[in-house]
Amino acid sequence: MSVPNEHSVASQEKLVSDMKAVITDAEEILHATADQAGEKIAGLRTRIQERLHAARVRLADAEAVLVA
Repeated sequence: MSVPNEHSVASQEKLVSDMKAVITDAEEILHATADQAGEKIAGLRTRIQERLHAARVRLADAEAVLVA
């Protein structure tokens, strides 16, 4: 029964790693578009920042579960 558990942990660790990469990429996009003007861009940037914050919180929770 330990094999499925090890596979599950490895999958969860891979997911955490992938999410960190996505968050980093999104932050780079936000930085690169910081000087872009327009209401549509501003709204999109705000929404992305809010979702990134929520993703970071969930990611920290997921990492805590993996470490426990």
